[in-house]
Amino acid sequence: MTVELQEAVNPALCESVIRALARYEKAEGWPTGSILFREGEHPRGVYIVHSGEIDQVFSSRGGHAKPLLAAGPGQILGLSCVVSGKPHNCSATARTPSVTGFIEKERFTTILEEQPSLWWSILQLLSTDINSCYDCMKSLSHNGR
Repeated sequence: MTVELQEAVNPALCESVIRALARYEKAEGWPTGSILFREGEHPRGVYIVHSGEIDQVFSSRGGHAKPLLAAGPGQILGLSCVVSGKPHNCSATARTPSVTGFIEKERFTTILEEQPSLWWSILQLLSTDINSCYDCMKSLSHNGR
């Protein structure tokens, strides 16, 4: 399963958010094939990718894994699920040896409450993710014609 590596949504924005969160994260190493989280699980927190590549896949109606774009350094995984309180909409597996910073959900929400200026940046990241999804759907609909 070959998946294109997704570029960070907005590198400058991601970098400023990552800098603001750096002192709160716990570094975690992931050997190739390690599962960070599974589709349908309730999120434990957010993962900031510092090195390596993380595949994101979701289950199709037939139960087959369908690849999404892979995440790389400078990206934050689990953000929308932590903010929304919904279960993970995909699974995340280390494609290559990877290092992430992890911030537990409760700590992350406390950070946002203590630093309201971060909310705007998080909102921008989530909005950009949503617009990227729309672009992907448009691309798929054009390819299917």
